[in-house]
Amino acid sequence: MRKISLLLLPLLLLQTPAHAQMGDDMGGMGGGGMGRPGGGGPPGGPGGGGKPRMPKPISRAHYDKIVTAMFRDADINRDGLVTLEEFHALVNARRDAAIKARFVKVDANGDGTISIAEFTAWQQQMGSVAIDERGALGDRAGQVLEVVAPDFGRDDDDRMLADLIEPISGTLIAKANTNYDAGVSLEELLAYEGVKFEAADMDKDGYLSMQELRPKDGRREGMPGRGGMRPMGPPPSGQ
Repeated sequence: MRKISLLLLPLLLLQTPAHAQMGDDMGGMGGGGMGRPGGGGPPGGPGGGGKPRMPKPISRAHYDKIVTAMFRDADINRDGLVTLEEFHALVNARRDAAIKARFVKVDANGDGTISIAEFTAWQQQMGSVAIDERGALGDRAGQVLEVVAPDFGRDDDDRMLADLIEPISGTLIAKANTNYDAGVSLEELLAYEGVKFEAADMDKDGYLSMQELRPKDGRREGMPGRGGMRPMGPPPSGQ
């Protein structure tokens, strides 16, 4: 009898995970106290069997709020205009901060100088990349962006606007400054970015649905690209 028990033991061990899984599945059905009630998770949530949550429609007011926040980030002197000089000063300040942070990282002992040993140790951290002169200049993740981009935070729904809201750049300032004064105002920026919202809002209800943000054919009629406005025209045949 002992020999038979030892032979069956591996089979029992192999079957145990399956039995445990069956108990979890039964618990997820919420039946009669079997297993853990609700173990399968809520519908649409992690581990649930429901459909994924559909992104909520984005209103024009919310769209304008994101554009306004981007403008505030670029208007560093708070005078209501973003000029080219102001924009370039902001980008240069970012570069200076990145350079100082990199110096501190390389200066391991914090004495304000970089020795050959410290520089060598820093380069060796990048492995074979350091052999390539183009890739040995520092952390690629620390690249300084030469634009002021919208801040979507952790909202996945807002991130769907990334293809619509154009970051502030020197080119955008020149294009959006319709009265040709010293810089672009908030009103001018809202009007410039608003053209893209209106072009995407096909049913003109003041909201952008997922279907409007992600058209099946990948195209939006009358949508201004980075280089200017595409001409309006009749929809393709069959639509």
